[in-house]
Amino acid sequence: MALSELEFLEGDYADSDAFARRAMSAASNNPTAPEEMSARKLPAANQGEMATARRELVEALAATATEKASVNAAQAQAAFDCWMQEQEENFQPDDIAKCRADYMASMNAVRSALAPKASAAPAPAPAPAPKAPQRMAATYTVNFDFDSDQITGKASQIIAEAGLAVDEMKASTIILSGYADRAGSEAYNMKLSDRRAKAVLGALDIRSRMKIAGSTEIKVYGEKNNKKKTEDGVREAENRRVKIEIIR
Repeated sequence: MALSELEFLEGDYADSDAFARRAMSAASNNPTAPEEMSARKLPAANQGEMATARRELVEALAATATEKASVNAAQAQAAFDCWMQEQEENFQPDDIAKCRADYMASMNAVRSALAPKASAAPAPAPAPAPKAPQRMAATYTVNFDFDSDQITGKASQIIAEAGLAVDEMKASTIILSGYADRAGSEAYNMKLSDRRAKAVLGALDIRSRMKIAGSTEIKVYGEKNNKKKTEDGVREAENRRVKIEIIR
């Protein structure tokens, strides 16, 4: 309700009503889920971080957060929805930073509440299970709409998974290869492929992972090396893509 009132004072009646409806659902013991990524037109550079944050929040709510840390879990969800709304508007950096900070603080409390408690007299530890082999490489494919370099909701989820793989593998190299279908001229498709690769780079937020990702390389192929062979001038969704190669 506090978010609803703030948006009402700013003249954003649509978001004010949306926040109020969520408050009423929660008061009726029927709380809504955290807002879907696809509900907002978020800047590509912020989608990876926000997709990861939403996934952690949803997993905590599906576990025992609502019993073990009900207030903190509720605050985390409200702060996430606030973060989504402010990030979509993207013109009040102080408000964006506050919503994000409130989410991080609330989720830290949730993590602490869900962490296993140390036993006073722990049982002898079982023999360690064999470690799963460390992945040495991983590949992800991000597809685009026709004549577009905009990151879609589905693409942002794939990019978020790739970002987690970068962290997990302690990657040393990331290669982003941009492609286009054969609609349009060869020169235009080269430029479009480059824009697509750079859009994925921004969404991956590699700068925050530079200690892990020592080398990031962009390759541009345009309409060459298409995944699905077509005649010139043919639109083909499978060929409008960026391939993300992660190497340990």
